[in-house]
Amino acid sequence: MNLYLRRIILLWSAVFFLLSGCTLGERQLSGDSMPDGWQESSLEVGGSTRWYMIYTPEPLADDLPMVLLLHGGTGSMRSVLHPNAGGTKEWLVLAEQEGFILLVPNGTNPETGDPFGDDQNWNDHRSDSASGQTTADDVGFILALLEQITAQYHVDPERIYVSGGSNGGLMTYRLLIEAPDHFAAGAAFIANLPEPALNLPVLGKPTPLMISNGTEDPLMPWEGGMVGKDRGMVISGEETAAWWAVANRVNPDEKTSELLLDIDPEDNCRIQKDYYPAGSDGAPLLFYTAQGGGHAMPSRKHPLPDNFLLRWVIGPECHDAEGVTLAWEFFNQTDAAHP
Repeated sequence: MNLYLRRIILLWSAVFFLLSGCTLGERQLSGDSMPDGWQESSLEVGGSTRWYMIYTPEPLADDLPMVLLLHGGTGSMRSVLHPNAGGTKEWLVLAEQEGFILLVPNGTNPETGDPFGDDQNWNDHRSDSASGQTTADDVGFILALLEQITAQYHVDPERIYVSGGSNGGLMTYRLLIEAPDHFAAGAAFIANLPEPALNLPVLGKPTPLMISNGTEDPLMPWEGGMVGKDRGMVISGEETAAWWAVANRVNPDEKTSELLLDIDPEDNCRIQKDYYPAGSDGAPLLFYTAQGGGHAMPSRKHPLPDNFLLRWVIGPECHDAEGVTLAWEFFNQTDAAHP
């Protein structure tokens, strides 16, 4: 086996174990090991059985908020909340503390079409020829799931949010482009807009959106280009922010910028916050640039495993903020602005 092929195998093995949230020898979160309040269930939609996990707080009240959490590529509904999943684990903490429903659907396997497993992807706006793309009607599945869960648990339809990282972040964009009326706000991590999406009209209402990307991301290139080795073309981080600023009809003259506190000087990362307030008929855009950050959500409380191979694959991890907390605060701020 030549050196190049060995490096490629090591690379994608590391990506799989990172984005699936597990390391060798560890068991993923499954139906018999979920914490209290969690259940794994399925939904028949479009002639297919689709799977999801859901956390419901106790006591179960009416008009609860809900967060739709989308896993990354080659991950699953189980891996996104695994003990080694990094910053996304904070959604578990906040769901219990704040008393909201956390809904975690599963993508499909791009090779087999399996909707239940742990090597899953979302059908985002990347080219059909990109490696890992599926043909599943994920928008249809998610909207059917939202309809069922909203009715079953009396969810407040004005407080449904969507968030995801990497492939889950790209799927967040797709949902806000194609079905914005179903969401009060969104938060996308380590995700640049796919090139094919530039040819799509922006339909429906502008939706408050938070984006967080890293400038040293070796998988989702900050300058734009190919994701990974062959997983589709994306535009740059700055172009992504500019596209959403137009789509959300922000007021560019009132944009504000600041650097967050350098809480961990040893991580060689600083986070810049750019806030674009909404225009008269628009929605706000909040863009975080992790200067020196890689392919990982910023997190202080949930650092990823200190594994050299994983660090080589994803790049640096930023510890100056808790990404999930930033998203939840943004969701609450949009609620306050639109009571």
